[in-house]
Amino acid sequence: MSKVLVVDPSLCTGCHRCEMWCSLTKYGEINPSRSNIYVVRREPAVDVPVVCMQCGLCIDVCPTGALKRDGTTDAVVVDESLCAGCGTCVKVCPYGVLRVDEETDVAAKCDLCSGSPACVGHCPHGALRYEDAGKTAARRREIWAMAHGVRIR
Repeated sequence: MSKVLVVDPSLCTGCHRCEMWCSLTKYGEINPSRSNIYVVRREPAVDVPVVCMQCGLCIDVCPTGALKRDGTTDAVVVDESLCAGCGTCVKVCPYGVLRVDEETDVAAKCDLCSGSPACVGHCPHGALRYEDAGKTAARRREIWAMAHGVRIR
């Protein structure tokens, strides 16, 4: 079964460890500007990790075919040998998580670390989880129903 990266903002403390581990894992340096996950501050005390939802909108707009879906993890991945660094994918991303890396001039995004996201393993408070997509969808429906006073059978 497919897995997804899940964010629970209520558990995020804004420590930015996810950004640090992402950049260290992908680029061998602790550099949040090269991270493929971003922690944004929404209010004075509310931090929210922003992650790629792996929606795939970027796949169809890539003029070189550098973006493809991984058959094992279902993550959208970048074939660096095909990427021209044009930024078309960046413009279409509804979550703002795609970027063109300033050092490599290649599109960069979360690829779920080949099925073992480093950010999840190093989140000290469990604000990030990598879990079954079906269970996550069911939980989202329950939360929506409770917020809107609707019963789900």
